[in-house]
Amino acid sequence: MKKPFTLIEILVAMSILSVFLLGLMQFYSTTESVLSSGVDRSEMFERARVAMDMMANDLTCIYYSQSEGAQAFRSSSAGSDNGYFEAVTVRPEKLNPDAKTSIVAVKYEVGSSSGGGNSLYYSYDSKGDNFSVSGASFGNKTELVEGVTRFSVRTISEGNSLPALVVIRLELLDSKSLKRIKANSALKDTITKNPANVREFRRMIVIDRGQPKPPASKTGS
Repeated sequence: MKKPFTLIEILVAMSILSVFLLGLMQFYSTTESVLSSGVDRSEMFERARVAMDMMANDLTCIYYSQSEGAQAFRSSSAGSDNGYFEAVTVRPEKLNPDAKTSIVAVKYEVGSSSGGGNSLYYSYDSKGDNFSVSGASFGNKTELVEGVTRFSVRTISEGNSLPALVVIRLELLDSKSLKRIKANSALKDTITKNPANVREFRRMIVIDRGQPKPPASKTGS
């Protein structure tokens, strides 16, 4: 007949099992946190990629006619956190069925979102045939990306009517922080001011669509 376990042996076995289960739960919690953080980061990168690609496409396809003397680009000052830019661009398809051409004026700007934070919006010239941003009449805004804490536009010019280079800076909240603001908008300032919740993205776009070049310097004979 086998000797039964003593109370001490049972307590020791239960203690070992408890330590093992506690470690397993800690491992599971850590793994879940890492996976959740990875998903949030992936969502944030995807939001930034979509926004940057769309803006870069509109800027690289800027339409500029020197003979018409049109203003094809306009932007806010470089130091503005909630900046904007407007550009006359070429779209592969007409955005407005009443438009006479696929050349349209587009505007990107930051505004308040229904979730309590800020979002980046874009809108197009409602007429669809305006070759200048100065006379454009922009229609309804469409939300492009939410969770924006900063959107600034800096230009580098070479004395031409169009900038030679446009540098876009976009700062976004991670998905977890964005969800917290949506749940409680009173936390907006606290969350957005924490650098750990924000990620910065930059894109440099070279503009070269036949804009006039500065005259070549003359050398002495």
